[in-house]
Amino acid sequence: MIPRLPTLALFLPLLALAPAGAAEPEKATLSGKAAACGDASDQVRLHVAVTGVRSGKGRVVVTVYGENPSDFLASGRKLARVRVPAAEGRTEVCLAVPPQASYGIAVYHDENGDEDFNRNLVGLPAEGFGFSHDAPATFGLPSYESVRFTAAPGDQQQDIAMRYR
Repeated sequence: MIPRLPTLALFLPLLALAPAGAAEPEKATLSGKAAACGDASDQVRLHVAVTGVRSGKGRVVVTVYGENPSDFLASGRKLARVRVPAAEGRTEVCLAVPPQASYGIAVYHDENGDEDFNRNLVGLPAEGFGFSHDAPATFGLPSYESVRFTAAPGDQQQDIAMRYR
């Protein structure tokens, strides 16, 4: 006769394979001269609300450019960047940046999570995008002057509408 083990004993080895606790929510990733928003009076705290986000897939990427117009949208020339989990409809971020004479912001919805702004075969955006002042990008990229804004140290609100083609 084979001794019977309690049912719980059969499942104990499987418990060792299960992850301990629930997965932690994905957090914001800051780079460049960005810092988490705090209460430092010498920092410009940019509160960016990105509206029109079509899904909660992937991340919304907010890139801040400083006062040099030639840095705008140039590879490796950002002042600060934050990547946050996308929230359908509206995604909000806050990042602290050093004081500058002016700023420009570009955002995109990295729906597939590859950390790249994807384009289709003819070079048009395959992911959502937007700019400060909701600068138009009908026939190419907007100029720095069309996205430029000034901000004093303290809290500054910027609302940007996401566009999909």
